Amino acid sequence: MVPQIVAVAGAAGTAIVSAMATDGWQRARDGVVELWQRFRPESADSIHEDFEENRRVLVDSLQAGEEHTHAALVAAWNGYLLGLLVAQPQALDALRQLNAVLAQENTGGAHPSLNMTAHASGNGQVFQAGRDQRITQS
Repeated sequence: MVPQIVAVAGAAGTAIVSAMATDGWQRARDGVVELWQRFRPESADSIHEDFEENRRVLVDSLQAGEEHTHAALVAAWNGYLLGLLVAQPQALDALRQLNAVLAQENTGGAHPSLNMTAHASGNGQVFQAGRDQRITQS
């Protein structure tokens, strides 16, 4: 269960920070605050303030061309989310749902990019497709 919690928190932390720099930042903020109100209501106001401050810091750093701030904020949000999940393991499904919504918004509803690599030796053939593929050979 612990690897699953870490993976979900990591993905959600990345999605939250990525959303902070987009037009979808308010949806991300509202989703995070709602999560805290549901599972750690005593901390909901402070998480709202942290989100707002982190967003200001991120936007300012991106405008200044400072890339390291994004990674630092992802690490911080991973910590917030891990703390939430350790204290309230039942929040895992709600965090998964928030992550799914944010991931879809962060990709504009499109499918995320896919990078594939293949190697064949000898007379081997490789067929790869990110979606539908039709192969006709004689």
